[in-house]
Amino acid sequence: MMSLGLSILCSMIPDHIKEEVKASADIVEVISDYVKLRRSGSNFSGLCPFHNEKSPSFNVSPSLGIYKCFGCGESGDVFSFVMKQDGISFTEAIRTIGARFGIDVPEEQQPEQDENFRIKEAIYHALAYAGKFYFHQLTKTEAGEPALKYLEKRGFTGKTIRSYGLGYAPDGFDALLNAATNAGIKEQFLEEGGLIKYSQNGDKAFDAFRNRLMFPIFNAAGKVIGFGGRVMAGKDGTTPKNAPKYINSPQTKVYNKSEVLYGIHVAKNEIRKYKEVILVEGYTDVISLHQADIKNVVATSGTSITKEQLKVMHRYGETLLMIYDADMAGQNAMTRGLTLALNEGLDVRLLQLPDGEDPDSFVKQFGKESFIKYKDKEARDFVTFLIDKSKKSGEWEDPIYRKKVIGEALHAIAFIADEITRETYVQKLSDITDIGTRPLSEELGVHRASIQQSLERDRRAETQTRNREQQFATGAGSQPSVPPHPSDSPQNSGPREDWNSAPWPEDGARQSQRQSIPQAETLPKRKPPFEREILRLMLQHMHPMVKYVSSLCEEGFFDDPDYRMLYNDIVQRYEEGKPISVAVYTEKEAPFPELVGEVVFDRYSLSSKAQDRLNKRNKENEAYRIAQGELRTMQIHYLDRLKQDYQQRYANATDKSEKEEYQNKLIDLSRERVRFANGNLEDLFPSHEEV
Repeated sequence: MMSLGLSILCSMIPDHIKEEVKASADIVEVISDYVKLRRSGSNFSGLCPFHNEKSPSFNVSPSLGIYKCFGCGESGDVFSFVMKQDGISFTEAIRTIGARFGIDVPEEQQPEQDENFRIKEAIYHALAYAGKFYFHQLTKTEAGEPALKYLEKRGFTGKTIRSYGLGYAPDGFDALLNAATNAGIKEQFLEEGGLIKYSQNGDKAFDAFRNRLMFPIFNAAGKVIGFGGRVMAGKDGTTPKNAPKYINSPQTKVYNKSEVLYGIHVAKNEIRKYKEVILVEGYTDVISLHQADIKNVVATSGTSITKEQLKVMHRYGETLLMIYDADMAGQNAMTRGLTLALNEGLDVRLLQLPDGEDPDSFVKQFGKESFIKYKDKEARDFVTFLIDKSKKSGEWEDPIYRKKVIGEALHAIAFIADEITRETYVQKLSDITDIGTRPLSEELGVHRASIQQSLERDRRAETQTRNREQQFATGAGSQPSVPPHPSDSPQNSGPREDWNSAPWPEDGARQSQRQSIPQAETLPKRKPPFEREILRLMLQHMHPMVKYVSSLCEEGFFDDPDYRMLYNDIVQRYEEGKPISVAVYTEKEAPFPELVGEVVFDRYSLSSKAQDRLNKRNKENEAYRIAQGELRTMQIHYLDRLKQDYQQRYANATDKSEKEEYQNKLIDLSRERVRFANGNLEDLFPSHEEV
């Protein structure tokens, strides 16, 4: 959504630059960096990056240049998408997209009140400076020679060192601090970027990384957001006692460890190409495989795998190949990540390299082709992997240990959301173990029940916390006000047409969610499709259609208050001579971007052939005839609402003349309804040329 603050920022960049960037930016290409999209008629669809879902409800329209999720309601244009995904400002989104499509966006001074943007920009600048500083120290100074020789000995080429910005942090107390401050970078932003620390009494700053081989960590857009540092031996050839082998940047405003994947800026398109992401443990594993031209590889930057990281992987590929070291730590990490990956819906395969080998050493010793052959031959689904592992260790013959392994496999299967996939793995486990599917399925049910109970406890705790926070923010017992409207009153709450009680066709992704809502809650009323179609025609055909519709329609005809508000705003813009388009409303404040996304997107996309027919009809001036048909439906439903209102008033009336008055009005309404229901469109409405 576009806030008022962002509207201020919009004015800082000339409109023609914004329009040039927007016209050049392929919204499908940009969003494909974050979401795996598939063509669906004339649009594209995929899993929403803004909320958890198993079935795709996120839609992108290349013709309109907007996106809309029918599950959570998020919508907007290419700028708002990048802003939300990367947590950046409108101005930075324009620069990021402009740079990608070769458009130069002039530098502008940011307003002083946009403190968050200013700080983030300063942190990015400090991190970029640090990256260049470390690279220079590695490649151009005598102090960096040992680190450079170490990399060359490990087989890294000069091209790779440059491509990944590898560097060296000098063994001095404040080498980076002095160089950066002399270059005009404030200590505040060096600290905010995790590059310096302060002594316990806070009076002395010093470098956070010292005598370490430096690995810049990039986000998906290729910006440096943090560093990993590997300790190097000192002048005496030994490493400091108790010094951790690797240290990473702390959590900052631009570096969220739980979401970061090392190497994603290089790997994302390759993952999309092969539909597979290879997950390894370390920085050097990623770089070595990339250097060997195996680039669909990422690492978790020294952290245990998280749900957020798995969600990022799932944006680009369906299959996850997990490669961990054969040691106990590696195996434990693999086990921890397995259930999370299965719950995310990824097709998980596991690969254990020969003893003493990791991806870095294996690919350097045997090369790309051998690595791929070994991967294709030895990678296993998780059920086969767990049992093969126990058989190789000789523990499979122990009945107690065998039961334990089968239990581990069933526990992992229980995290799979798709029932058919679960049953497939149960059948596979049955084939391997010679245990019938019935006892396995019964045991699986126990595991799923236990997991479900745990999830329910977490959900209840989360709901209670959210309710407490909401009560604290709004005050106990406060209720939101609802704009008055005839159809909102108690006497008009009688039965509606089928379209009002059926599952929302534009919101099918929510149908499964509603099944779990307690019956005591009131479900939101489905928005009338004919009202949505009227608004869509007005937005797509703009001023001529607005003129036509507004001459035949009143705001009271709209039953839905949100649609009524949007209609009034469109008509007001028309009367004031202001532009009317989808693009205009995607840049307005909330709730207009969400409403417009809901209006212009069809929940179920038309086929290409059907879309061609629709386009042809629109070209043949059929849009006005469609408007007439929707206006007739709207008028009939409006008359029905009035009829319900007058019937209630008639029932409540005590005076005889008053009853006669309402009775006459009911007769007139019935005649009018028959006229609209049975009349020809040409007789009911004038042509657009006559208006």
